[in-house]
Amino acid sequence: MKKTKLGIATLTMLLILFTGCTKTTSTTTATSKSNDNVVAVQESKKSSNNQYGKYNEEDYDEGYDEKTATKIELKDSGSIIDGSGVSEKDNTISITAGGTYILSGNYKGQLKVSANEETVHLVMNNVSISNESSSAIYVEQAKKVITTLVEGSKNSLSDGSDYTFASADETEPDATFFSKDDLTINGSGTLDVTGNYSNGIRSKDDLVITNGVLNITAKNNAIKGKDSVSIANGTFSLKTTEGDGIQANNSTDTDKGWVALDGGTYTIQSGNDGIQAETNLSIAKSDLKIQTASGYNDQSIDTTASYKGLKAAGNIMIDDGTFDINTADDAIHSNATVTINNGTFSLTSGDDGIHADTDLLINNGKITVSQSYEGLEGATVTINDGDISVKASDDGINAAGGSSGEDGQEGQFGADSFGEPGSGGDSTKFIEINGGATYVNSDGDGIDSNGDVRMTAGTLIVNGPTDSGNGALDYDGTFTIDGGIFAASGSSGMAMSASDTSSQAALSLFFDDTQKAGSLVNLKNEAGETVISFAPEKDFSHIAISSPDLKVGETVTLSTGGKDSGTAKNGLYSGGDYTNGTELANISLNGVLTSVDQSGSEVTGNQMGGGPGGQPPR
Repeated sequence: MKKTKLGIATLTMLLILFTGCTKTTSTTTATSKSNDNVVAVQESKKSSNNQYGKYNEEDYDEGYDEKTATKIELKDSGSIIDGSGVSEKDNTISITAGGTYILSGNYKGQLKVSANEETVHLVMNNVSISNESSSAIYVEQAKKVITTLVEGSKNSLSDGSDYTFASADETEPDATFFSKDDLTINGSGTLDVTGNYSNGIRSKDDLVITNGVLNITAKNNAIKGKDSVSIANGTFSLKTTEGDGIQANNSTDTDKGWVALDGGTYTIQSGNDGIQAETNLSIAKSDLKIQTASGYNDQSIDTTASYKGLKAAGNIMIDDGTFDINTADDAIHSNATVTINNGTFSLTSGDDGIHADTDLLINNGKITVSQSYEGLEGATVTINDGDISVKASDDGINAAGGSSGEDGQEGQFGADSFGEPGSGGDSTKFIEINGGATYVNSDGDGIDSNGDVRMTAGTLIVNGPTDSGNGALDYDGTFTIDGGIFAASGSSGMAMSASDTSSQAALSLFFDDTQKAGSLVNLKNEAGETVISFAPEKDFSHIAISSPDLKVGETVTLSTGGKDSGTAKNGLYSGGDYTNGTELANISLNGVLTSVDQSGSEVTGNQMGGGPGGQPPR
């Protein structure tokens, strides 16, 4: 490429407006515990240009002046150097001054940067550097190194499996591309990195990537920035055998140790975590496909290690994107809060689908947890909107409930920690549904709260357990329904329904015999209009129902079997006519909570006591 672009004028003018405001100093919102170290959790905030990362205008500038730059044609038999600030000795290209350096050619050795407090711009134009005894590129000292991948270029860096150090107590460098100072990568070219010794790309300060195609295979971490990792765009293929796909690991400064993804497409196959932040992980919009170990059904892993998809000791904030995550451990895990504002999520997990030690907040998005031990979990779980489907071998949605198995069984990674447990209805723990459509299919408790459950709007459908040791609904405080449609089916042994403190009527139905999966249950009001048509996907002997169309003082007709011509979603029918059912009873709704058997006879006693077809009420 003989003549290059001199800059991106329009973009530069826009970026000048944003200089100095790309990362807002945040305020402490919580305290979490990670690896026995107390971490003050900072609130994730976007800058005025809707980015979480920290970028300067020079990070985006892919232009360079070929006339004034120093040119280095790499050759094993003696490189050709045209310009100043660089020398070669003993298979080492040494850059000792700030400026722009255009690299091309193949080299067996090392490119070393020792430029004091000056900025070095490396332009890679079809470069291949391999070093069997150390890093291919080693930034020993600089104010900052900006690496531009020239459009259309293919570049590669590789190291050996053993490094030679000057003394036995030295451990660095430890990456194929290693920088002790700030490192930026931009440009639309391709960079292939092979990290046979340890890491692929590592900066001990801030690591910024604004563009490029990066294919990295590493023994340890593929991309690592100690203080922070900011990625604005790019295409990434990251493979690790022992480490993380992307990691920021500063655990001593609460303003550092964060990862911000503001764009990009990622395919990550990691030996440990997919993306790990020592403090916050913030995603504005990204497309991620992550697999850790051999995925959710990997039984050969070391359960004392971590194999999570998205992991942060601080907060996780996700605004938008697509997330295809298949993990041996939690798919999404925060030692503080998880906030999801939008996006499409396909999650399969050997442990939790989404876990927050404190608050899990879902404001919107399409979330499918197709395999998990526990689906959605936090000290509090709030769903304001979205289309959510959860399948769990234990609890579906859990507010600090722990394992609900009869035998006290835990997931293969042990019990989760939510701090000191509450007793007999902890009001600080709750599940709240304020909108959206939520579906749960669980073998343990469907909805499990150590405190309260609240519902004000939306739809909540639960296909609970078929065994009597768990229930579709389990709470220690109250379950208040003030709006929305609720239907929960399961066994009757531990059956619960809504609390009589609700403002919306609820019906608790016990069947004499276990009903087969797919059996249609229909309620009609006195005008003959369907209140609800529901066909549970698993065998059941109890159903709890609440709907705005259930009215205290009215009589509803219970029928089973038959057909509904409407559209079914998660077993709930809408927009059709119900016909040919077998009428079982006329049920008078004399209070906010009505509990009856299939003949309409009142079932008395406290909840979680069973009923007809189950154990006697307590």
